[in-house]
Amino acid sequence: MIKIVTDSTAQLTEDELKEYKITVVPLQISLRKQILLDGVDISRSEFSRELKESKDFPRTSQPSIGQFKSVYDDLGKDGSAVISIHMSEVLSGTVNVAREANKLTSTDVTVVDSGFTDRSLAFLVIEAAKMAQQGKCKTEILDQLAVKKTTTHLFCFINSLDYFVKGGRASRAIGFFSSLIKLKLVLTMEGNKLKVVSKCRGQARFQQIINKMVDSVVNSRGITQVGLSYVDSDEEVSRIANFLHEKRPDLKIVTRLTSPIIMSHVGPKGFALMYDA
Repeated sequence: MIKIVTDSTAQLTEDELKEYKITVVPLQISLRKQILLDGVDISRSEFSRELKESKDFPRTSQPSIGQFKSVYDDLGKDGSAVISIHMSEVLSGTVNVAREANKLTSTDVTVVDSGFTDRSLAFLVIEAAKMAQQGKCKTEILDQLAVKKTTTHLFCFINSLDYFVKGGRASRAIGFFSSLIKLKLVLTMEGNKLKVVSKCRGQARFQQIINKMVDSVVNSRGITQVGLSYVDSDEEVSRIANFLHEKRPDLKIVTRLTSPIIMSHVGPKGFALMYDA
């Protein structure tokens, strides 16, 4: 038997977790001198609110080696093997912590860097879980994941660099300058690298790019599922979801708040569009 593990940045519904028997290792959140577990001790909506209201900017970090080892040990008690699929190394050290934990457990574990996060990560995790339930072997699952990476796409729309400044990832001077010119970014994950697709000065051009990408999804009949994740405001993703439902009622669309680690990078009114083609 093969069991599937991922981390809490994966955008999975409760029904999917139950149906595919996926184990989630939560990331850690430092908030008000407390260490909390993502999705266990604090919800995504609570974290989103803290980002806006708290004077002390909340911090996120990868799970500990002990968390991973405990999960691997427990899942392997019955002789099962584990495929552990995680967010891109570009975004977090989570996958490397999983690799270190793998050295300490007696369970047969294969750690996979998905090259993505959020719903794009979930596409790979669900694919692996389905194949595991069908009795596919580890080699078959890993081969399919390699193919799945090439058909999975993630685009992130950053409206503001405020959280980069608050989190110490950019200087206040950069934040001030970007606010003056209303700089907005479109990023993509490709080949396990984070790339800038476009830099926009002002909302009009930014909206044009968003609309063009949404139209592309509508016209690409090979796309069967879409993820729309947001940081704090669901206004834009709801508009996109309604448009896609109208034009492509065949699509499976998941619209939810993103994970805390992504929230703390992307910033106010940021969101992501992800799909599998």
